[in-house]
Amino acid sequence: MAIENILKRIEEETAAAVGEIISEAESEAEKIRKDLTDEAGELKVRLEQRARTKAEEEQRRLLVNEKLQLRKEFLERKREILDLLYAEAQKRIESLERDEYLELMKMMILKRAISFEEEIVVPEDQREIFSKAFLDSLNKAAGGKKGTFSISDDTGDFSWGVILREGRRRVDLTLDVLIAQLRDRIEPDIAAVLFADE
Repeated sequence: MAIENILKRIEEETAAAVGEIISEAESEAEKIRKDLTDEAGELKVRLEQRARTKAEEEQRRLLVNEKLQLRKEFLERKREILDLLYAEAQKRIESLERDEYLELMKMMILKRAISFEEEIVVPEDQREIFSKAFLDSLNKAAGGKKGTFSISDDTGDFSWGVILREGRRRVDLTLDVLIAQLRDRIEPDIAAVLFADE
């Protein structure tokens, strides 16, 4: 009977040890499951945050690109509006009555002349309106300063205005040049008025 008691005691101790090992294994497994669940939760939070950050960055990038595109289109539209204004101004100047046109030319020539002996280069199709009467009026208005103006035998390849020429010096009073100078001088002011709400 002593052997049976020993075997029974060994069996009981073994069962207790096995139960303890199983209990420890279950406890360890539960801890591992909890740790994995916590890590999975943390990983999920990190991935969601990363995805949110990336989405926000992409949204910011798209917004910046959209704003840049809108700004570019707005600037192009402003340029079109200013171009229309200058085209309208040019059209009005070109449609001046003959007397107004000649008076304007006289004023511009007198203002920009240096020696008052310059040749006046005129457009081919306007040669007849820059007549002797115009020259007489111009020279009279100059008040006999240094010399007298003359109409050049050459004609210019332009449709409106004149070029003053003396030796190598030229003063371009054609409409294209005048509009370009006008643009440079007044465009900032016009843009400030037209686009003040920007």
